[in-house]
Amino acid sequence: MSLPNIKAIDLMEEPLVIAFPETKVGEIISKMKEYNQRVAPVINNAGYLLGVVSLRRIMESGVGNQSRVTRVMEPPYYLLINADFTTIIARFVLWKAKAIPVVNESRFLKGILRRESVLKYLHEAKLLPRESVEKHMSTPAIVIKESESIARARWLMIRNGISRLPVVEDDNNRLTGVISMIDIAEKLYRIRLTRRRGFEQFEEEFLAAPVKDFMSAPPIDITRNASLDDAVKLLLEYNISGLPVTESQLVVGVISGIDIMRAYAKQLEVRMPIEAKIPDDVSDLSKIAIERLITNHIARIGRSINIIDFKASIKSERKTKEKKEGRARYRVKIKLVTDIGMYTAEGIGWDPASATRDALMALEKRIRKELGRTLGLHRISKARAMEEQGQLS
Repeated sequence: MSLPNIKAIDLMEEPLVIAFPETKVGEIISKMKEYNQRVAPVINNAGYLLGVVSLRRIMESGVGNQSRVTRVMEPPYYLLINADFTTIIARFVLWKAKAIPVVNESRFLKGILRRESVLKYLHEAKLLPRESVEKHMSTPAIVIKESESIARARWLMIRNGISRLPVVEDDNNRLTGVISMIDIAEKLYRIRLTRRRGFEQFEEEFLAAPVKDFMSAPPIDITRNASLDDAVKLLLEYNISGLPVTESQLVVGVISGIDIMRAYAKQLEVRMPIEAKIPDDVSDLSKIAIERLITNHIARIGRSINIIDFKASIKSERKTKEKKEGRARYRVKIKLVTDIGMYTAEGIGWDPASATRDALMALEKRIRKELGRTLGLHRISKARAMEEQGQLS
């Protein structure tokens, strides 16, 4: 297939929200909500990209309004202004990004490229495969019942590495609403910021409340036989990141903007350097949870360093000597090869998804610690020194 001759500079736009290292968290939250921008570049006075801050990261961190952006910003990730469309798609899919800063060769900020802009281009240029939503949706869908608690909804999202849950009626799988991680995080953030005596009680009451009281309704959904183009239209029209897929109002799957980009990437045979070996005795739901956890953690790690190869091996170990008897314990071994070295991690647990999450968290913590020591601080100090010397323009 012929590739579109379009670059990042052609799709990017001027960022409506920009942060500086000393910007207060409360100020940046206000601007991000005003302009509906969930990701903002962090720059110095000369426009050099120092990092990226996201609304979700702020909400989950629990920092106060008076805290500085440097406490919650991620290491810089970006696209060059001349990045081709294949590179753009690969970065969005691998990083699972909502928006990516665009810089020149010297890493000065030139714009920002939003996921919505890429999806809009795919739709308008008629580049998406003429295939149904069913072929590319995630299934079986992970759902939550109306009467279940906010705490369980948050646990399900964390366990499965997802940010939205379809809400269904208690006695069947009929869709009634949607709840997202950002909805929960924002509410918890407001409660914690009150700092009033007994705010912990309000937090406990909120987490114990039924999902039905805080879900978004009526939900925006799509049928399994609809086209990928139809899905993109709905995502753009309602400014949402994903859709429950239904048949006769029953939830049969979920499709996101990243799933749609991945469908296009498959046409290009874009290779994602991820391999996971999962034993047959792991349930389908656990397999989905493991796959999502891996892609989410790799997305975050890949924003900071170049991932060359990733392998995860999950083995079941029986408590008794007889392999077919007793409760299985799972040992997860991870090997990550990057442009700055090779890293390994291990997790052990009775639940394969939990063991995988423990290994991934240990791996990410180690890498971020090393990056902060060897790269992040060096780059920031270097940029500030250059700025002070008047070398940046």
